[in-house]
Amino acid sequence: MSLRDPPYEPPSVSDLQDFLLADRRPTGHVNQVWPNLYIGNEAAARDKGTLHSLGITHIVNAAHGRPNPGPGPCFYVNTGPRFYRDMTVDYYGVEADDAMDFILSPFFYPTARYIRAALAKGGRVFVHCLMGVSRSATLVLAFLMIVEGLRLQEAVAAVRPHRDICPNPGFLQQLRGLDMSLERERRRRRQAQTLGHPTQEEETLSLTELRQILWTNRMPVAPFNQVWPNLYIGDMSVAQDKTTLSSLGVSHILNAAAGRHRINTGQQFYSDLEVEYHGVEAADHPEFDLRPFFNPAAQFIDSALKKNGKVFVHCAMGVSRSGALVLAYLMICQGLSLAEAIVAVRLNRDIGPNSGFLEQLRQLELSLSLQNRQVTEEDTS
Repeated sequence: MSLRDPPYEPPSVSDLQDFLLADRRPTGHVNQVWPNLYIGNEAAARDKGTLHSLGITHIVNAAHGRPNPGPGPCFYVNTGPRFYRDMTVDYYGVEADDAMDFILSPFFYPTARYIRAALAKGGRVFVHCLMGVSRSATLVLAFLMIVEGLRLQEAVAAVRPHRDICPNPGFLQQLRGLDMSLERERRRRRQAQTLGHPTQEEETLSLTELRQILWTNRMPVAPFNQVWPNLYIGDMSVAQDKTTLSSLGVSHILNAAAGRHRINTGQQFYSDLEVEYHGVEAADHPEFDLRPFFNPAAQFIDSALKKNGKVFVHCAMGVSRSGALVLAYLMICQGLSLAEAIVAVRLNRDIGPNSGFLEQLRQLELSLSLQNRQVTEEDTS
């Protein structure tokens, strides 16, 4: 592959819609769209007999939520683990709206990893929403792109013969963003192989490659963004805006710029909110050693999310210190590589850890890789 090859450009949203809407035909309540992977609607999700006959072991509800208390229609499927308590199935709920402006991309990587783990154990996965057309289809397409290495059009072409799907235009645009990010990473790997990088370093990005991923196709940085289910990165203005924090339902705050002469909030500042506070006194300087804070911050985030909390991680701009700590969390607790973590976060927020933090994250990745190899060797022996 030539370094001068033009960048990959996925089909436009309108082209994808034309493909999806051509030759449509009814495809029923549930369909197998990939080996042991099914997409369906609410009727199939509530039909335990059908789920049992299909041998379903894992259920992903892409319309997880409570019923509408008002007289209007409900666009959620209120099942959950309790509904399936008489079945031997594992349940994973995604609270998503089928709306063009709903940001579904924070769920792409977690759901893809859930499906991958289920299939790797020989399970059968049923992914559904209300109609089995938009939300569930989007998450399955993301899985095929992230785990199976398909481009967006290839993923659509793989699912389309088995089920009539049609993600809304907003979801299609988010899938295009994922497609471009994954293609850039594939391109980087091919270039690394062409240039003959050492085998030991092949899976660990250089600082130059990290910067290339982080600084390509940048977007304006918003005050805050959800970058993983119930995990937000933001800036100082949001950290001090208690109304916004309350409206988001934030239960845990990680201040990556704590200190008397930095962002001096602390538990006392949030005494009128029901939040748990964790401060990291870090300077945004390449020579500052952030590594001692990687594990404590990751454990704070992980513990909060496991208790169904919502975590807001911030520094001054929500770009460098907070970005580095969230990347470390994704590597330590979610098992993502550094490249995967960057791609996952950059789908939703532009971050830019300084060069010193990037090198420390590289060293973290090497350390985690060594630990994983040692565990694998011990298990084998």
